[in-house]
Amino acid sequence: MWYISKRIEKGKQMDICEEREVSRWSMKQEIIDDLENYDEVTDDNIREICDSLVPVYNSELIDLASHYSGEEYWELWLNNELGGETPLDILRGNVYSLYYQIGCEVLEERENKE
Repeated sequence: MWYISKRIEKGKQMDICEEREVSRWSMKQEIIDDLENYDEVTDDNIREICDSLVPVYNSELIDLASHYSGEEYWELWLNNELGGETPLDILRGNVYSLYYQIGCEVLEERENKE
């Protein structure tokens, strides 16, 4: 999948297409990478990490969701698990829910190793 980033070069704004794909695996790797900053892995830490990984800016949120390539693609756009009032709040909640679901899998894997 492709997305467009903006870059200023010699006084002109240029659109640059770069390839980007978001998947369960890439989201899981983000969580695992962030876990390195914690001494222990707890549910609270997973929630904190997942919350920090949800894009703050609307354009980045839409970009992440539109480039997601997993079976949950339509769930990101159509579910309303956390009861958001606006379409962006709904999408933000669904992205958080997916991160948290993946984070719980990471937590379970870590607990099974011990």
